[in-house]
Amino acid sequence: MKLIMLGIYLLLQSCGTLHINNKPYIKEIPPIVDSGGTEHRYRSSQTLDLGNDYALYCLDHHKWETISVRYVPTTLTKLRTEEYIVREHPKNS
Repeated sequence: MKLIMLGIYLLLQSCGTLHINNKPYIKEIPPIVDSGGTEHRYRSSQTLDLGNDYALYCLDHHKWETISVRYVPTTLTKLRTEEYIVREHPKNS
């Protein structure tokens, strides 16, 4: 029985199936214009969702930034738009 298990183990290892690499797919997300009108470019494996904060490296400014995604309040609540608030991340200090 041990010999059979060893044979299966060696077979799987020689095929490379034991070393599966599950790296996330990291792509450049569309440029973001923050509340001050400055454009930022980032790479991420996830989309920026409303109500969350993200720490990403800015490809334009070459530093870590914290991005907050919020709604801009308008007179018509059904026509709200997303606002990106970008500030320097403490990791840069």
